[in-house]
Parts: sequence; C-alpha cells; structure tokens
Amino acid sequence: MTKKLSLFLFTLSIFIGAAKALPDPAQDSRVQKVYNERQNQLIWIKNGVWTPCAKTLFETLAHAEEEGLWAQDYTPFVEVLKKADLSSLEAQKKADELLTLAVLNYISDIKGERLRPHEVSKNIYLPKVSIDEAELLNEYLSRPQECAWVQELAPSSPEYQHLKKLLALYRQKQAKGGWPELPKNTTLKKGDTGPEVDTLRAQLIAQDVLSPGEEHNDTFDETLEEAVKKYQSLHGLEQDGKVGGSTLTALNTSVEQRIKSIIVSLERYRWYPNPLPSRYLQVNIPGFYLKAVSEGVPAFYMSIITGKEYLKTPVFNALMKGIIFNPAWHVPTSIVNEMLALIRSNPEAYSRTGYHVTHDDSGVHIVQSPGPANSLGRIRFTIESPFSIFLHGTPFVNLFQKTKRALSHGCIRVENPDKLAEFVLNDPEDWPLDRIEEETSKTETKHVKLDQPLQTFITYFTVFEDENHKMNFVEDEYGQDKQVWSALEKAKRNIKE
Repeated sequence: MTKKLSLFLFTLSIFIGAAKALPDPAQDSRVQKVYNERQNQLIWIKNGVWTPCAKTLFETLAHAEEEGLWAQDYTPFVEVLKKADLSSLEAQKKADELLTLAVLNYISDIKGERLRPHEVSKNIYLPKVSIDEAELLNEYLSRPQECAWVQELAPSSPEYQHLKKLLALYRQKQAKGGWPELPKNTTLKKGDTGPEVDTLRAQLIAQDVLSPGEEHNDTFDETLEEAVKKYQSLHGLEQDGKVGGSTLTALNTSVEQRIKSIIVSLERYRWYPNPLPSRYLQVNIPGFYLKAVSEGVPAFYMSIITGKEYLKTPVFNALMKGIIFNPAWHVPTSIVNEMLALIRSNPEAYSRTGYHVTHDDSGVHIVQSPGPANSLGRIRFTIESPFSIFLHGTPFVNLFQKTKRALSHGCIRVENPDKLAEFVLNDPEDWPLDRIEEETSKTETKHVKLDQPLQTFITYFTVFEDENHKMNFVEDEYGQDKQVWSALEKAKRNIKE
C-alpha cells in the first residue's frame, strides 16, 4: 500500500468514526445549497489550513453555552474538526462541509429557530422564527469583511447582552457551590438571632444584595432588614423586610434554577426582531410593567395590571393603531355571565356607574357608558389583536399599590394613561399633555388614529433589567418558563461526544 493511499484511508477513518456521533453533511440540503451557490469551492480551508474565520468559528462554537445554547450541540464538531488531518483534498472537503453544517445549526439556533413558541405554550401567540440559514450564510460570506458577521448573529439589544453577563456570573456562582438553604417554614424578622440569620446573610451575599464582610453576625439587625427589602424589590415581592412565605421560596431557589430562568429569557429574546425597532412599547406580563422605548432608549417604565392566572394575558406582537378617549366598555362575551350576576346582586349601584343590560336573539349584552367610573378608565389604546386584548386606564388606581398585579380579565391596565397617550401620539404640537388631560375631562367618546402605528410587544420575561439597571428575578406567574425549559431540553440535537 502506498504512503499516500494509507494517509488517505487514515484521514477517512477519522470521519467514519466521527460519523457515528455527528450528522453527515451530505445528507443536509442546507449544506448542499451553500456549496452549490459557491460552485463547490471550499469555504473554511485555504492552502490546506483552516482560515482565520474558521478559527473564529471554532471559538464561537466552543462557547455556544455563553449564549444559553447547548454546549453538547457544538463541542463535538469543534473537537473532531480541530483534530482533522487536512493533507488530502477529500479530507479537506469533508472537514469543510462538517464545519458548514455546524455553522448552519448555530445560525438556526442563535436566530431563534429551536422552538415553535405556540406549540410550547398555547398562551404564546408568536410565529415560529423561520429563516433560510443557507441563504443567510451565503450572504454573510459575500461581505468584504470576511468574518465580522459572526459577532452580529446574536440579538444586539442591551437587555440580551446584560442577560449574557448575568448567565456568566451565575455560572461562576454555581462553580463556587451556589448558596445555602434556610430550613423549610423558616420565618425571620428584625430582632431575631441564631444560625438561620447567619444562613440568611450568606444567601444575600451570594445573591449580591449584601456586601462580603457582612457575614458572621447572627443578629437580624436594621441593616439586614434593609437588605431583605432590597432583595424583595428585585424579586417582585412585598417589601416588608421579613423572611417567610414567598420571600423564603425565592431565597431558597437554587443557582441552577436561576440559570435555567436566564437561559429561558435569552431564548425568548431570540423570538423578536434583531435589531428591535427604534420606537416601541413592551409589556412584560410577570414583571407587571410597561416600557416605552424611543430612539432605542427606554423613555419611561410604568406599572401595569395583567390577567389573572385563569384569564391569562396572551403573549403576542401587535401594532397599536389608535386611541379612544372616554371609551364605552362593551363587556366581552366571555365574562358577561360573571358581570350579570354582579349587576343583579346590586342593580342600583351598577346603574349609577353607567351599566346597561340589553337582550336580543344573540344573547345578553352589557355596555358601560363613558365616565369616571368606566372600567376602561378615560383612555383605551387599541392594538391589533384577535383576543380582544388592549391597553387601557382604570378607575381602580389603588390596585397599582399591590406587588402582585395579575388581577384583570386579560387586558392590560396602565397606571398613567395620560403619559402613555402623550408618548403614543408623539405629537407635541397637536397633542401636548394638557390637551390630552382636557380630552379626558370630557364625557364624549373620541377616536384618534395614529399616523404611524406603534409596534407593541406583549412579552413574558421572568428575568429582566429594571429602570434602575438592576437585574430582577420574578415568579413564573403563568408557569410558562417551565414549559419553555422542558421544550429546550427536548430540542437538544442528541450528538454523542
């Protein structure tokens, strides 16, 4: 056997062995589409060695877990390719194609194609991200700067980048052992002493609320009470400075579970446009806030009320087309019976607040006239929605003082509708704040169409950055994160290392 043939067979054996673990690029139509477009020229190997771009891709794929992707979906490719013998054209071709397959998979995953959101949860009405990875890769490869595109693949929003940093931080915490747990049913408050207070201090230090050096003090003093309140603020909890119930549950949530929540939030960001529009509204259901963004920068945050657990506010994207001053409320069919029972229990009270009940062949209809008691408040913000979901004010402003605000029938109540209307109308000359306030002091209904529809995202993030640039973890109010995590685990490519 000649030396050249022996070398060829040895090189081929590497890929035959690898084929037991890795998919065959020849069986992937995307790979073939890429090479057909490029007249079957090698992409990543020049003069028998890997190009600088290939080495950049090795580094990117080897650190895919930093984006919240599965490391085991990529490291086997990198390990095989780094060891590949590139001394023959046939081996080079196979290695080149294998790297192309890995890159196509990475583009698919980083662009959000891993899951079909509505199949994950019936309450997520977002279309599956659908891209042509081969076409996209060929477009990238045609650019003058050979490999700059690799850095552009992930979402560019600051929120996503901050989540990436948080993921790295929490993996460091995991490597150090996380934090201890307090015993079940523990209750602690200012003035208490004992080993549980020491444990609480250790938890707050590990979760970046207390500074290192505050440990080894078994007295629950005023400083510790303030730290607990700060922790509660960052976790969507009542800020009473006491430990027990929901606060205990949050403190005892493991670092591993926090990492899962961060990864789920990273995945959710991949379902949205990259880049995001320069001007938009974001509603975050479990965070109970609305964020108005202008020129890519948050203009303000606002407290909101969202749907009860059994009347969940759906996740969807919509265009806001207009607003209605002094709207009437046409009670949705889904809650007519509920409202009818209330009206019958106290018809005079409901009559005074503008409710009218009519009957026809199609059933019972309930309408509440415009006015200060109207359930929609003084302004309704109309978005394109097949769910009869919209944003509106409310006369029950005291509810915004509650920490947990899953209280509506599915629509989104906003704390300051006048301020939101000023942002939405975006016309300081024709619609200054004083004119908006004047309109809301009237009783006649007025429809205003927006010249430019405003993109509105109804989202669900349990890990997010607040208006003070602090990262928050809040409860998985509707259980959606659990569903997304389970789906992500099932989406692993099952490559054996």
